[in-house]
Amino acid sequence: MAVYNQSTQPARPISAVYKNGRRKGDSFSNLDLVIELTTRLQTTLELESLIELFVEGIQQVFQHDGASYQAPANGPSISFGQQCRHVLNYSLKVLEEPLGEIRFLRQRRFVESEVEQLENLLTILLYPLRNALLYREAVHSAFKDALTGVKNRAAFQSNFTREIEISRRKSIDLSLIVLDIDFFKRVNDRYGHTVGDLVLKNVAQAVEATIRCSDALYRYGGEEFVVVLNGTDKAGAKLLAERIRHNIEALVFSSPQGLCITMSLGVGTLSGNEDAEALFKRVDTALYLAKQNGRNRVVIAD
Repeated sequence: MAVYNQSTQPARPISAVYKNGRRKGDSFSNLDLVIELTTRLQTTLELESLIELFVEGIQQVFQHDGASYQAPANGPSISFGQQCRHVLNYSLKVLEEPLGEIRFLRQRRFVESEVEQLENLLTILLYPLRNALLYREAVHSAFKDALTGVKNRAAFQSNFTREIEISRRKSIDLSLIVLDIDFFKRVNDRYGHTVGDLVLKNVAQAVEATIRCSDALYRYGGEEFVVVLNGTDKAGAKLLAERIRHNIEALVFSSPQGLCITMSLGVGTLSGNEDAEALFKRVDTALYLAKQNGRNRVVIAD
C-alpha cells in the first residue's frame, strides 16, 4: 500500500516524462475532471492561486483534510486545511528541474487506488507550476536592485500606495524613513566606484539587519534608501531611525582603512487623508533639513 509518513519517508518523485504527449502509465478515470482542471490551471500565473485551484479541484476525486506546498530554493510555503496523521509527500520536477514539494494529509489512511489517481493528477500540475515559478522569478527580478539585493524603486512605487490603503483599512500606524548616505560622491571620487558599490551593499545589509521582518527596505535611487514601517507610530519610527543611524556610523571597512560612513534620515507617520506622494514629500523634506543642519542626524517631519 502506497502510504507515506512525513517523518519517516522521503518525498516520492513526480516528474514530467511524456511519451506521445502523455506520461507512460497515465490512466484517468474522470476525463471531465482532467479537462476542467487543465483549463482552470491555465487561468493564473500567481503561485498561491495555482496551488489553491489544484488542491480544491482534485477534492471531488481525491478527498483530503489538508495540503501544503513548499517552493524550491527557500521559496514561499503555502498551506491549506489541517495537520493529520497520514501524509503523502511528493517531489515535483520537470526535465530534472525541481519545482518544490507538495503534501496531502488525511486523518484516515490513503488506499492504493487513491494514490495512483493523485499521482496521475499531479502530472497535470507540473507545467502550469513551472510557468508560475518562472513568472514569480521574473517579477521578483524586476522589483529587485541588482547591486544591493533589496527591493528597488519600482517595487516601492508598486507597494507603497497599497500599504497606505491597508494601514487605513486596519486602522494601524504606518511610518516612513527616507535615508541618504552623507557625502557619498566624495567616496566615489576619492576611492572609486568599486568602493562606492561596497559601501552601498554594506549599508543595505546593515539597515536590513536593524529593521523587523515585517518592515520593507527599498533602494530608491543612488545613495538614497526608503524603509516602510507597518504598525509603527512616530515615536517607534524615530527610535528605529536613530538605531539605523548609529549602526551605519559604527560600520567598519577593512579596505580602505579609516573610511567612515554616516547617514541623514527623515522620518514621518501617515497623517489624516494624505496620499503616498504627500507623505513621501513630507519625509523627504525632513531628510533635506537633516542634510542642511549638519548631516548624520534624524529629523522628524512636521
